Amino acid sequence: MPNLARASLALSFAALLGPITALSTHAILVEDLGVRKGKPAHIALSTGFNGVVGAGIKSLRVDGVMMDGFCIDPFTRALSSSSGYSSVPLTQAPEAPWTLNASGATQISDLWAMFYSPDMKKKKAAGLQIAIWEIVGGDDFTVIGKSYGAKKMLAASGGFSGQGADLIALTGPGQDYVIPSPPGHGGEGTPTPTPGPSPPPTKVPDGGSTFPLFATAILALLALNASCVPALVRVRVTRDRTSVKRP
Repeated sequence: MPNLARASLALSFAALLGPITALSTHAILVEDLGVRKGKPAHIALSTGFNGVVGAGIKSLRVDGVMMDGFCIDPFTRALSSSSGYSSVPLTQAPEAPWTLNASGATQISDLWAMFYSPDMKKKKAAGLQIAIWEIVGGDDFTVIGKSYGAKKMLAASGGFSGQGADLIALTGPGQDYVIPSPPGHGGEGTPTPTPGPSPPPTKVPDGGSTFPLFATAILALLALNASCVPALVRVRVTRDRTSVKRP
């Protein structure tokens, strides 16, 4: 599916889901346990920060459940623990002016589907995190030095036509995160079962083989009639003789 069509679909879905999500959100406890797998990266932000940070897979405990995530808000300091989070579509995080649009949300979903793995190498995890920051920050984000293949990942996502990952955002007082959607929150439905193959049609002889079969049937019928005629004659003669002998 072209990226423009995918972005339009994501925007329509977000517009439909937005009011429902706003009504169903509840306070979520998010604990940031740090970068589980990644590398140090030197970044500079338009807000004035210039320094080395950990880039890679974040180890998060969300309402007591351990899961992987990535930061989508390099402009905000991470909190070790906060109960003020809520889950929202990617198009509603992080806070303005860096809130993702439909195109950015789709690109992050594609990047996750293309490159994320729980066992991915540290450099690849760092590259994926930097690529996500590039999408979120735009001109307000700069990586200095090693980007661990982030630019190649971004370029590759432009030609991706597969199914993007089903993701949501956690937004709250600290950094915002992107995580997989929990079961029942979204995703694809049960596929329609594929019907089994139809039985082959009964083969009907073509015109070339029909005549011999027809002729054989006629001959069999004539033979049957020939064997039946003498028997009928004998029965008739016997009955006539019997009638003659009666007084």
